[in-house]
Amino acid sequence: MRNIWFDSWDAIKRYARFEPGEWKGFLITIVVLAFIVSFNDWGVDRTPDYAVGLVNFLGAVIIVTLSLFGRTWVQKIVGAVMGYRTEYKPTTSGLLFAVVLAFISGGRFWFLIPGGIVVHFMAGQRLGWAKYMLSPFGLGVVSIFGPIANILLAMVFRVLHEFTGVELFYSAFILNILWALWTLTPIPPSDGSRMFFGSRMAYMWCIGLVVASAVLLFYSELNIFITILLSFLFAWVWWLIYYLVWERYFYKGY
Repeated sequence: MRNIWFDSWDAIKRYARFEPGEWKGFLITIVVLAFIVSFNDWGVDRTPDYAVGLVNFLGAVIIVTLSLFGRTWVQKIVGAVMGYRTEYKPTTSGLLFAVVLAFISGGRFWFLIPGGIVVHFMAGQRLGWAKYMLSPFGLGVVSIFGPIANILLAMVFRVLHEFTGVELFYSAFILNILWALWTLTPIPPSDGSRMFFGSRMAYMWCIGLVVASAVLLFYSELNIFITILLSFLFAWVWWLIYYLVWERYFYKGY
């Protein structure tokens, strides 16, 4: 047991880090998403105020940076423990589509699939029982922790907003809720696409967990711990219903 923890910690220290090649992608993603998030905050009553807009844009930069780095770092940790090296890659089509939709909707519609993770197989770390291959299931497991990380960040920001009343924390809360929901969609290169093709059972469980968490966090004032318990309960019930209705009687897949 000690060796497992030691090896996991060593893998995290060595491989759960941000690579130099990722910084350009991070910067582009942060600027684009911050522009979208602050689209309607460049004035009051449709009157442009660039000083106010710049302040709101910088605030959006902060919350997008925390959210993007937080979700990516969690996936890097999970990947390192599993013997994978993960790397964030933005997509030009996703970012352009997000900007176009922001203009068309007047900033009311946030398209939050700016990119995804690329998982690299590290043969030297995959010893023992594990197969020498990059498995779809392993890729799906790493992907699951993207939306889960967003939900955890949303919980943190909701608590901070409740204690401080700072609107920036509420904006960060909304951003992470929507980001988690968007990444569930099985549209490449979202996390949902990797979960769906990696394991439909795990994908449906994650949908139940994230959707339940999002609804409870947004529409209720329940304690965070109760929210977590109810979300896990709903996830397992939803998973069981899906298995009994679809996998067992219709598809008989995995």
